[in-house]
Amino acid sequence: MSIVVPHLGNDPSFESSLVSVLENRPRRCEVLVCHDGSYTDPFDLGDEVQFVTAQGNDLPRLVSTAAHAAQGRLLHVLCDGQQATEGWTDSAIDCFEDATVGSLAPSIADADGKRTRAIGWTQSASCLCAPVAAGKRSANRRDRAAVQGAYLTASFWRTDVVRSLDAVPTAGNPLVAAVAWAAATRSAGLRCHSDLDSRVIAGEAFASSTDLDAVTARHLQSIAVATGEQSAWQGGVMGLLTNLHRVGEWGSAWGRLSAAWADAAFQRKLRSELPHAAAAARMASESAARPATLKMPARPTVTSQVPLRRAA
Repeated sequence: MSIVVPHLGNDPSFESSLVSVLENRPRRCEVLVCHDGSYTDPFDLGDEVQFVTAQGNDLPRLVSTAAHAAQGRLLHVLCDGQQATEGWTDSAIDCFEDATVGSLAPSIADADGKRTRAIGWTQSASCLCAPVAAGKRSANRRDRAAVQGAYLTASFWRTDVVRSLDAVPTAGNPLVAAVAWAAATRSAGLRCHSDLDSRVIAGEAFASSTDLDAVTARHLQSIAVATGEQSAWQGGVMGLLTNLHRVGEWGSAWGRLSAAWADAAFQRKLRSELPHAAAAARMASESAARPATLKMPARPTVTSQVPLRRAA
């Protein structure tokens, strides 16, 4: 397994995630720190982690760059102050023995472990990339069935699948990337699994990281439009009607509606790239599922020195 701890510019949040990984580091794994070249490694961690430089500082780009440098067949992303706990990767690794699992969402909990922040995200007529089981003491089977994807800041992926998603447009936004990558992998016949036994602690910024502004909502709605799941008019109107009593949600509802006329270029890019990404992800998963074979050396042809007798 390859564990990626991206540096997003906030040193305290980055260090909180990295320290938790190193303190609970599983056996037979590598730890990669991906950054835009601005991190100088003040703690001299070169012997414990591998540093990877990306051409940008947005999370989707950092994760994609790390995936191409990773050696493990599984890629785990943990950042933005999210913290690992003892044994948090054990059950997650086992889940990927199921060939249909392309990504996995761990359980993200409060610092005291009493409340759930999310076990993944879901979308519907009334919400976009909304946390599942938020505020609950424990998630149930119905909650797990509702999960459509994992938040990129705390997620597990098949490494080859992430490599196949390079061209999928994300606008440099982790929520847009989470939904767009989920759409591509779902089209490839892969699903997101929610694992309650894999537990991480939420960072201080987790709640705000799931809030939607109008632009993010517009892009998320465009993904639904491009994949044929829901029209922008339908999504926008339903979003407004179901959130009339939530003034704070009006901006995202308006963003969903504006996808009908203000996001044509992004939708064209999605329609162009998603089918190719899905095909590449399918090919990657099928290749990974194929049993390894040993290439045997060719045997030299032996010429008999004894003349053959003709059959009687």
